[in-house]
Amino acid sequence: MHWRVVLLALALTGCDWINPDPTKPPDKPPPPATVPDLELKWLPALPDSSLKLVTELSGGRLALDPDASDALTALASCTDVVTTCYAPGSVGLGTCLEAVPSCATQTPWTESAACCPAACKTAFAAAVQGGLLPNRAFERVFFLEPDCFPGVRAMLEAP
Repeated sequence: MHWRVVLLALALTGCDWINPDPTKPPDKPPPPATVPDLELKWLPALPDSSLKLVTELSGGRLALDPDASDALTALASCTDVVTTCYAPGSVGLGTCLEAVPSCATQTPWTESAACCPAACKTAFAAAVQGGLLPNRAFERVFFLEPDCFPGVRAMLEAP
């Protein structure tokens, strides 16, 4: 599992991020669509591997591969840019999602910069228009039913 997915899942769990007035235009433009580069040097490396140990649990470990590039890391990059831009009360999730470039290919993990598939942007807009609050629409489209993101469903259902 990619560290951005872990951090985003933790952030979204139990948080009720609601833009008080999602119909109001943002007071400021969203920041550029970039993914912050976090240093992972402080995480211990597992012997004979590039994996970094996040934590040890009874009977198991949670580790990540900082060099991984696949559907889940692309999903994490997309959602990381959106949530980095998001500022409750001033810049909504919809505004931030639209500011992220749309992916040009069906393999977003091979693109040179973070992107979000146009299908996900469309699914988010439809969910909000259908009555979901933006934070719930974001959760549904990108995490509960991520079929709009190429390759994610296959990775989640792989043995």
